[in-house]
Amino acid sequence: MRVFGPNARNYLMVAVLQNMGYGVIGTAFAIYLKDRGFSEAVVGDVEGALALAAAAVCLVLPPLVTSLGYRRLMVFAGLALGLSRPGQAYAPSAIAIVTLGLLYGVGDGAMQTLSTSFLSENAERGRRTHLFTADFVARTGAMVAGSLIGGVVPVLLRPTIGELDAYRATIVLAALIMMASGVFAAHISDPPTTGRTRPVAAWIASLKGFRSWGRVARLLVPEMLLSLGAGLVMPFVALFLKHRLGATVTEVGVIQAVSSIAMAIAALSTPRLARRLGLAGTIVVTELASLPFLLAIPFTQSLPVAASLFWFRGMLMNMSWPIYNQLSMAGLPPSDKPLVAGWMRFGWSVAWLAGSAIGGRLMEQSYTTPYFYTAALYALGAIATFVLLRGIRDDEENIADAAGAAA
Repeated sequence: MRVFGPNARNYLMVAVLQNMGYGVIGTAFAIYLKDRGFSEAVVGDVEGALALAAAAVCLVLPPLVTSLGYRRLMVFAGLALGLSRPGQAYAPSAIAIVTLGLLYGVGDGAMQTLSTSFLSENAERGRRTHLFTADFVARTGAMVAGSLIGGVVPVLLRPTIGELDAYRATIVLAALIMMASGVFAAHISDPPTTGRTRPVAAWIASLKGFRSWGRVARLLVPEMLLSLGAGLVMPFVALFLKHRLGATVTEVGVIQAVSSIAMAIAALSTPRLARRLGLAGTIVVTELASLPFLLAIPFTQSLPVAASLFWFRGMLMNMSWPIYNQLSMAGLPPSDKPLVAGWMRFGWSVAWLAGSAIGGRLMEQSYTTPYFYTAALYALGAIATFVLLRGIRDDEENIADAAGAAA
């Protein structure tokens, strides 16, 4: 943390608070909807609404960074995340819950779009891999705390206010944590030129000057395959653990927390792997290594075994995301980075919309079948990464190669 600049440190605190809220929501929200009487399809549709709004934001927002600045947009994102979830907790109908998911998606889409380009712009030369890794570790570490909070708070409050109200209070707590991220976002400093151009003019100018369409096309194929596969199962993990394997909400929180710990620890090894395998090689190897664990999950009837499989799957599948984000920005002109990030998140969100909507309906029939479809899509995504992205190199890879040649 000491070697990063103040902008990077403030952003990491934003990421910590928002992901702590995500962890709480990831443990409690789907269980709350199911216990309230809604079906798995409603859970999927809420995720779909989130993804729909995020997709729109990912296209509209990036060109506005030059006129509005990262600071304003991140403050806005924190407010959108924090205001939407209490509304969903008390909304009277499935339609209202799904509609409020759009507001949540606006905030989520803004952070998805801004984070990668912001980190790339605020990393010193030679420290980029470390900053992307620190971001991943900080976010997953915060997910640990959030998952534990989401598993413990409902149990503590249940005897006093009842089960449903305990879940509602937990969701409100998550919202307050996410809104607090705006305090640190407000201390981010934008370049002096920010704010001199009108938003619409900046948006048109950014599109006219964009030259990285080839990179966007190469990134979107693996991004969308992986997102479609993840959308089929990830929104329903808590329901799988609770309603198929009999886990309590506390056990769900602990399992998801340990999964985040495993991912954070594994991510610390990614700079070393990247030096040996290259950026694309690291992504492909770790993603393919996760598939046996994913395929074993539907066959287990034991909660401890399933938990272990989820941990290893999550660790291997997700440890390379800092490298993927670094790879996506490698060699791009600074003006193109926000828009490339926006197109990446747009592709992810559209595929997540399809995956979660389909997954919710598949889960109504079977909690296990979607895992096999996910494994196939993950395999295709890894292959697409190798075929399309192996030629992209970051300047830090080139520095490492030069140092090795000199030695």
